[in-house]
Amino acid sequence: MKITLFEDEYALRNNLADFFSIHSYEVEMFGEGNEMLNKCQFNSDIYILDINVPGANGFEVIEWISRNDPMKPVIFMTAYTDIDSITHAYRLGCSDYLKKPFDLIELLLRVQKLLAISNDDEVQIAPHSLFNLATKQLSQQGEIINLTKNQRNILYLMTKHRNTLITYDMFIDHVWEEKFIKLNTIASHIREIRNAVEGLEIHNIRGEGYILKV
Repeated sequence: MKITLFEDEYALRNNLADFFSIHSYEVEMFGEGNEMLNKCQFNSDIYILDINVPGANGFEVIEWISRNDPMKPVIFMTAYTDIDSITHAYRLGCSDYLKKPFDLIELLLRVQKLLAISNDDEVQIAPHSLFNLATKQLSQQGEIINLTKNQRNILYLMTKHRNTLITYDMFIDHVWEEKFIKLNTIASHIREIRNAVEGLEIHNIRGEGYILKV
């Protein structure tokens, strides 16, 4: 498993790299935002980012990750504790948020949990429905349910990031090549998905996006 680590504090960055290496993770690390954007390979299994760093900050970097290595889990580790920063982080697509200072074992446990979810191909999204992340197929009681390509991609995005807010911009970036999609187009597709899957809990966060509750 490969981790990309973005932390400007030298001692903490190296301690984290050594810690994860001991636990058999490959670590790619950066201490400055612009360096990461220019040199990062964007092929990691998980990203761990600080927010307040020189150059491009963590918020800018996660937007870059969403374009170059979508669907991968991102953990923010930061001294910021205000609710606006936390809310903004989740709106940008982070999977978890860890406040400094923290215990290294706690970070390791969170990484392991997110990677286990990320690598779980078949997810039960409703009482009688499974979605396979590898094949993008929806099945109900063993029978494949036909969906359009866009509907499959929407359900993939929401299942991959279940219990996390998926913003309208994330839907547009990862489902449609055409960037000028009206919000009611997204709503229409989600309404059809709801109709196809009995008991599916998709919640609309007005003006922001949707959350699949699993």
